[in-house]
Amino acid sequence: MEQMVADEVNRQITLLPQKLAKYIKRADVETYALNRLPPLYASSKEGWKFQTKKAEEDYQKQIVAGVRHAFAAVQRDLLKSSTPLFVEETQKAFSSKPASASTSESEENKSKDYSWHHSRYYRLGSARK
Repeated sequence: MEQMVADEVNRQITLLPQKLAKYIKRADVETYALNRLPPLYASSKEGWKFQTKKAEEDYQKQIVAGVRHAFAAVQRDLLKSSTPLFVEETQKAFSSKPASASTSESEENKSKDYSWHHSRYYRLGSARK
């Protein structure tokens, strides 16, 4: 679900005016959208494949709408300051990396898709080590 939301954020951010897009914090948009979508957990590669297929088939419209609502919510409060939970979020936000990833990066990311990104999302009640 996280990767599908991130992909949708990337797609929708290209539709925004460039002057506005540079002020949008992707992590805020992704988090807002994910908090309004059902969780899909898996403990195996087979389970992950099943959940991914389920998300693509059953939740694509909800993902698109959730990301659209997330952009609207984040845009309402552009001047709100927030402190990222993890340093890598700050580094990603200010990197000058282009929006489209290279093929090798895409391949590398796809091989990592089945593991939950602990460094990107903080779950309430869980301790970060």
